[in-house]
Amino acid sequence: MEKKTHRICEILDKLTLDALHLIEEEVQLKLNLENAMIGGESHLAKSRYIMGQNNVSALQLPTEDGKEFSASIKVAEHDSETLLDNPELQLKTVKKSEDESVQEPLRWFGVLVPQNLSHSQNMFRQALQWAVQAVNVQIRLKETINKIGVLKEAKQMAKLEE
Repeated sequence: MEKKTHRICEILDKLTLDALHLIEEEVQLKLNLENAMIGGESHLAKSRYIMGQNNVSALQLPTEDGKEFSASIKVAEHDSETLLDNPELQLKTVKKSEDESVQEPLRWFGVLVPQNLSHSQNMFRQALQWAVQAVNVQIRLKETINKIGVLKEAKQMAKLEE
């Protein structure tokens, strides 16, 4: 029985190290997300300065009365049979040929937009990718923590049997 407890302790140690690595990865992803958001907001502010505050504002965004449109990037679950218990999120780009209601958001602000506006769009897209990766890490971390809890209970049961 002591061998069983020792094996559980080894697995617990490995899972705890995995959890620490996942926490570190999550913190790094959130820092990257924050930097991408700050960069996107900065480029958006520069675009607003260049084009004027009325040309880059909520007035250019579509309204409820406007033409219907679909998102050009959507978050979807990973379709894999090996990940049945571990749903992983991924970004899916919707092509205009698949869905005619997809619009290029930069066109809401005119035909000739400053380069800063497209840089801002790219930074926000990168932020979305960082956010999805952070959520995937959180899912893996939660599963690891659940496994640790189960093994702690198993360890207590093994000690009682000894």
